[in-house]
Amino acid sequence: MSTTFYRRNLPHFVPNDRPYFLTFRLAGSQPTDDLLLSRLLLHRKFLEYDRALDTMKSGPHHLRDKRMASIVMEALHHRDGKEYELHNFTIMSNHIHMVISLDPERELSTMLKELKSWTARECNNILRKRGDFWLHEGYDHVVRKGRLGNAVAYVLNNPVKAGIVTTWKDHPWTYLSRDLHGFE
Repeated sequence: MSTTFYRRNLPHFVPNDRPYFLTFRLAGSQPTDDLLLSRLLLHRKFLEYDRALDTMKSGPHHLRDKRMASIVMEALHHRDGKEYELHNFTIMSNHIHMVISLDPERELSTMLKELKSWTARECNNILRKRGDFWLHEGYDHVVRKGRLGNAVAYVLNNPVKAGIVTTWKDHPWTYLSRDLHGFE
């Protein structure tokens, strides 16, 4: 088991012995005030940050395209049981939330780089473009002991709070592990 701390624009503490709540988004999908959003995250104002992502009208919304959402969904499932235990995820039009328990032999940054690189290449092929598909840095949060249910509920209810569906089960791009079905 490795514990790492690193910093880009945001601090990242990755102990590998607890689940992670992850959010990553499309390049160009955040409001133009990057500094404001970074401050929101640094001051633990994640809910305000996420609300901004959910309500954005401008910027790319490539994940509305079923072909691209399918690529991402298949990639998330493909790594389940190999690189991480996938607890749940939801794919929104411009970002993804997921809760995983990382394999102790893997590093979070490496896993995310490989996942984002592969899905970016495949989605960019559909878009017939080159360049960044995902924003380089995402949001990762170690789920505290006894708080896994809260993280899972947040992910499940994100499309509901965004007004896309009335129940998470109606969102085709939301997944809940069978191990957590009693959680519902």
